[in-house]
Amino acid sequence: MRREVFDRWNSGDRPEKYPRVKLLELSDSTDLRRAQMAAVAQVGSCEYDVLVLDVAWVAEFARHGYIEPIELDDPGRFLTGPLKAAQIDGDQYGVPFAADALLEFRRLDQTDGGYLLQLNDKEISTINFLEMIEFGGGKALDGADRTDVVLGDDEDATWKALTTPEIVPFAGDARDGVPVLPASLQLDEDASTTAFEDGEIGDRPVSYMRNWPIAFHRLAAEPLMRRDDKHLLFEVAAPNRPGGVLGGSVLAISQHIQPKHRKPAKELIERLTSEPVQTRLFACGGYGPVLTKVYDDYQAGHGATCPDEGGSETTPVSEDELATLAAELRKSIDLARPRPKSPYYAQFSEAFRTCARGAWETRVARATFFSTAPGLLEAALNGRVPADSPPC
Repeated sequence: MRREVFDRWNSGDRPEKYPRVKLLELSDSTDLRRAQMAAVAQVGSCEYDVLVLDVAWVAEFARHGYIEPIELDDPGRFLTGPLKAAQIDGDQYGVPFAADALLEFRRLDQTDGGYLLQLNDKEISTINFLEMIEFGGGKALDGADRTDVVLGDDEDATWKALTTPEIVPFAGDARDGVPVLPASLQLDEDASTTAFEDGEIGDRPVSYMRNWPIAFHRLAAEPLMRRDDKHLLFEVAAPNRPGGVLGGSVLAISQHIQPKHRKPAKELIERLTSEPVQTRLFACGGYGPVLTKVYDDYQAGHGATCPDEGGSETTPVSEDELATLAAELRKSIDLARPRPKSPYYAQFSEAFRTCARGAWETRVARATFFSTAPGLLEAALNGRVPADSPPC
């Protein structure tokens, strides 16, 4: 879907005086993509002009001088959370492109199965572990705009969240806690979506999954995920309390952009964040809009659906289904908070999930965890963790 937007720009959806765009696609892995982009930026390459950055990387790229501040003509049209996530030291370093926050997916045809997370030692596992602590009554995000970490204000709640493999469903139902399936430790977003669609993994039934909103479109397009009357066999829900982690991406301008490309680059960013493009990316691909107007349109009952341009045999996502998704996504985004704004966030993320997995897999004692984790994570946020630093 995103590639299509760039193709439209190149085929004439741009002022004639502006150049065509070459889209450089990198690794599917969030962690590898960050490493690739940072490596190119470090050598001062002018190979690219505009970057699509995960919101968690903005501080790193801004404070290391890889991207430049950008002025917004109308910042009020953007959702507040994604807009502020790209503000570093009082300057705007990125224009929101996609807004993201995790949603709960619940099967309606089987309610006694387990819960799937993504805990496969990638960035998504950092997000899941952070949310487990926050939703479990502990603290992990108090240092979001500073370089400190809180894990000890309520040690009982934090330890229980990390060592008791069950989750209370967001929206609440008859079950007080749903067991997290052990397979979660090997799953990424795509693999967990497949297991949720199958309704089982190994010999264990699956009833719940936490995942990005983009999974909604993949599931909704699968005929087996609909009843005979075409109604969905699953539902989505936002958390009913604060503590979620804000995801998404921004568009940033390279510090090494050629002067002649600066104006068309800003024009391209304006197009990518326009209402028609944001609506199409959401309706056809499930990318979270960054404009309040798009959400307001769906809430008012006149949001757009994806045009059937290719005669697809899959059931299209209806306006009502998109409206429900938009409402739950906006609620989740409004409740979510950014990850720590540190130029060393990547180091923090790796250290944090190592500590969290150690507790989850009972490889570390409680006393050891709380005596080492806070200091290690604070050091990581400040870039002071040596390569041979012991795990929690």
